[in-house]
Amino acid sequence: MGKKILDSKLLYVVLSVILTVGLWCYVTSTDGTPQQMPYRNVPVEFRGMDILRERGLMVVNEAVTVNLTIQAKPAVHAKLANSEELSVTVDVSGIGEEGSHSLAYTPNLPAGVSSSDVSYVTSNARLGVVTLEVARYLSRAVTIKGSFQGSVEQGYLAGNENDFRFSPETIVVSGRAEEVNQVAYARVIITGENHTKNIYDSFPFQLIGANDEPLENLNVTCDVDTVYASFPIRAMAEIPLEVKLTAGGGLDVDDVRVELTTDTITVAGSKEAVDALVSQGAITLAEINLATIRDKDERTFAIPLDDNLENLSGVAEVKATFKVTKRVVSQTFVTKNIQVINEPEGWNVDIVTQELSVEIRGTQKLMDELNPENIRVVADLRNLDPAAGPYTVQADIYLDSAGTKGDLGELPPANASYYSVVVSLTPADQGG
Repeated sequence: MGKKILDSKLLYVVLSVILTVGLWCYVTSTDGTPQQMPYRNVPVEFRGMDILRERGLMVVNEAVTVNLTIQAKPAVHAKLANSEELSVTVDVSGIGEEGSHSLAYTPNLPAGVSSSDVSYVTSNARLGVVTLEVARYLSRAVTIKGSFQGSVEQGYLAGNENDFRFSPETIVVSGRAEEVNQVAYARVIITGENHTKNIYDSFPFQLIGANDEPLENLNVTCDVDTVYASFPIRAMAEIPLEVKLTAGGGLDVDDVRVELTTDTITVAGSKEAVDALVSQGAITLAEINLATIRDKDERTFAIPLDDNLENLSGVAEVKATFKVTKRVVSQTFVTKNIQVINEPEGWNVDIVTQELSVEIRGTQKLMDELNPENIRVVADLRNLDPAAGPYTVQADIYLDSAGTKGDLGELPPANASYYSVVVSLTPADQGG
């Protein structure tokens, strides 16, 4: 059995291969003969780039590489081939102008390989030289503009380009001056369908030229890759305008028709603010007591609007015309029936005003029933801060046995909202 194994040709072949490989490994690892091998696309590292930038210059072809032919033992080649540390260094700190420059480079060997282990082979006199293109360098900040190219749902309104907000507010573009100067601004584009909420997100951007077209194949760098943008999507609604009326001066709310130059406005804002306004039913321009209104009176009112809402209609004021449909008359009565109530304790009150003209408006029947004795003027001294001397006090008018206070018109003198009388106070211990 053992003899058959020793006589096997296959066994001899295997042993022969093992011995040959082992012998080759031994020879190449210890006493191998130096060989020449090419190393292509060896990266070039630059030193002194900050100094170059301070001079307003830059290396255009920073991705340049070189080819090296190195003579070394096989074991050294094995280290070089398996390492990513092989490179060359070029010092650019001595360059002071634009153009083409040929500079010597210094090889950088990986760890475990010394300069004595290698030699460099060349077929021409330019060994160790790399040619660089140097151009004018520029770094400048450009503005950012937004473009909304999406859509919103019915009942919503997208903002305009002035409503965009960005962080950072500018983008720093750096590179060859002639290319950087082509950039007019950076553009952020927002897309998407049926938006209903304000947009807050990070977005990429395009560099745009003076013709408002994107710049293609521009060899520049930017200090950021994306920018944070906010853009408003607001709810909108058409809201009625109204003037609220209260009866007075012989007129009920059904006796007066109010005509407005604008009946509605369109507003926009947050959904909460718009919904709150819609739930009110209308924007109230003013509350008017009809006692102050005559037929064909005109009044102008500002449109009150919450700061969170925008008036898209652009109408800031509305003119109201009041048309009285009921026939009423006015008549002035002079009454001496003047009283005070809530006199301050410890003070004597003397009513200086002896007569007061009161204009009454109402139906002719009311006018026929009235006489000066029916009209009572009452001044309330409750809020008076007493001190000796005269005071002008607002007064209310009452009708006794005829009509109601709603039949009175708050009319001149002096366009006063209320009638007034003059009283005089003296301390009670001084008599009066």
